[in-house]
Amino acid sequence: MTILQEPNLHERRLLKAVTNDSRILKGYLMETFIDAGSRFYLKRMRLQLRVGNKIPLVTGGVLLGGLMFLGGTPSTAFAQVEDEKKVLEMFYEDKDLVVTPSREPKHISQVAENISIVTAKEIEAIGAHTLADVLIHVPGVQIDLRGGPGVPVNTFIQGSDGRHVLILIDGVTFNTLSDNIADAALIPVQQIERVEIIKGPASSAWGSSLGGVINVISKDPEESRPIKGMLSASIGTRATGDFRGEVTGSKDPFSYYLYAGGLTSDGLRSNTSVDQGNGYTKLGWQLSDSSKLVFTTQYINANRGVGEGFMPSLRTKSNSSFLASIFSLSSALSDNLDLEFSVRGVKRKDTFTDSVPETGFELGKIRFKEQDLGASAKLTWRWNINQVVVGVDYDNGKLESDFVLGGEQRQERYALYANDTVALGPVAIIPGVRFDHTGTNGDFVSPSLGVTWSLDESSFLRFYVARGFSTPPLTYTFATGGLSNSDLKMEKVLSYQAGFETRALRYIWLKGTIFLNDISDVLDLDQNSGLFVNRGKQRRQGVDGEIRTVPFFYTSLLAGGTYVDAEDRSTGDTIPRIARYTYNFGIDFNNPDWFIATLRGRYIWWNAPAQQGGKYTSVAWDMHVAKRILTRDNLEIDLFLTGHNLFRGSQYADGAYKNADQWFEGGVRFRF
Repeated sequence: MTILQEPNLHERRLLKAVTNDSRILKGYLMETFIDAGSRFYLKRMRLQLRVGNKIPLVTGGVLLGGLMFLGGTPSTAFAQVEDEKKVLEMFYEDKDLVVTPSREPKHISQVAENISIVTAKEIEAIGAHTLADVLIHVPGVQIDLRGGPGVPVNTFIQGSDGRHVLILIDGVTFNTLSDNIADAALIPVQQIERVEIIKGPASSAWGSSLGGVINVISKDPEESRPIKGMLSASIGTRATGDFRGEVTGSKDPFSYYLYAGGLTSDGLRSNTSVDQGNGYTKLGWQLSDSSKLVFTTQYINANRGVGEGFMPSLRTKSNSSFLASIFSLSSALSDNLDLEFSVRGVKRKDTFTDSVPETGFELGKIRFKEQDLGASAKLTWRWNINQVVVGVDYDNGKLESDFVLGGEQRQERYALYANDTVALGPVAIIPGVRFDHTGTNGDFVSPSLGVTWSLDESSFLRFYVARGFSTPPLTYTFATGGLSNSDLKMEKVLSYQAGFETRALRYIWLKGTIFLNDISDVLDLDQNSGLFVNRGKQRRQGVDGEIRTVPFFYTSLLAGGTYVDAEDRSTGDTIPRIARYTYNFGIDFNNPDWFIATLRGRYIWWNAPAQQGGKYTSVAWDMHVAKRILTRDNLEIDLFLTGHNLFRGSQYADGAYKNADQWFEGGVRFRF
């Protein structure tokens, strides 16, 4: 049975977003059929678009959901359309649609920034436990692994400092107020739908992000079934275990996603034990055809050793807790106008305890307690060749610690931003600007301008220039002991990028970027006064590239590399301990009838001073293999095995914080 139906208001708005790049909607056809279970399924959705003189056909095969017979007569109404991103994904591949650059979904060919995307499928395929395990395999990103999964790490992008990298979870800042650091090893991966990584400043959209943005986008509830779930457990060397469970589903007008998990280890290196628990909730309420209310909560609690350190007679343990809640309302006001509004609250505590290993005697504690209340509003207007996004962010943060003046300091921030994507045939022009009031270190205006040029259906060029900044941590501006410096200014960057992406070669996808980042007002520790001061200029320039083959006999090859030349512009010297070379290698084998396997290699030349005792002379290789042993009705059972650092490669910049030696783990996963 075939039913032809005109799109409703919400669907027309989404289709207009799809056709923003000068494509004109010519027709809309949905074909459905009734199966033996008396349900309607979408068999095929076709959208005919005119692109120049060509009229391609975009096809998607997406299940919309079940409609039961009422009184023996089938209803012709379709199930409620999912949120905007899901509908757009009917027309694009998982990696073709991105949100982070302009804070609104658009096609990758209209993104001028250097961006990498990692999907949930890829995260599962490599057997990752935390976000750090994911990022270590992204070209251009460097992680200083200090043991096994869950052990604290620093994250760098193209040689940036760790405090220059902004990590977001569902739009909530994960960086601390105390030092602006975000520990990627604290973030579990099970609830992650995708990770979008912008390499280079993204201040015109997100504010303080001199080095880049890592945006963690969590899973949405399952729309096609009332209940769907997963349970998994793994155990390995030194009692390293990962235990997870999730359940999701929907029943109009409500939907839900629930996750709980735990990560444990006796420590794969000295003083690297981990005992971590996590939880995540997302609840949705479809208020009407065009409005939806979503509530999310993320909870993390972890007790961890931070590594052996430089003093064998001293051990440092950390306890970290993080709680974030968000209420968000999205509404389609018309065909061309969307409104989103959200409020959020964040609480976190970090305690570091120094003790004597032999006796356990405590030598001291350092405590940081933070909270933040914030709100955001965003308006998106699509008209003709434009997609305009304007918005406002507000945050009122408070830090309590004996290490800031008065034992408490506040940072009240607000920002106004706007960007536009102007599609002119094969060319897209993307201007953006943001004004930030930091509350502690002055104001800053971050303009950006990007241009993309689609050479054909498989290749495009991109050019990007942007001004960005990084706000000094509160412990730098308001340090105790006469070490505060209220005159600190923001670190600033002027960034230039040019790159390309192509699938023109028959069996290869290829991407490359050249970049130059000029940084001024660099924060530096003055050895005489003990204060952090703004002085000096740096230049970080280099090349970033990725390559992947199409599957051949179920096998794909991939590789990536980054070269960074970091120079002190005042002296002309090379800046030490900024990774100069980063290489990534991989092989994917994907035949579900046999097994799925991934092999990943990583190499970082840390360029660290010899006195730090670093060793990084070999590639670290990991391998993950999964085999489905049962498929029955709605039940699937997988067995998996992972080998880490298979050839005992040394990859560490500091001799006191070594990467884990060879270790193994195995587990089972149930889907229902």
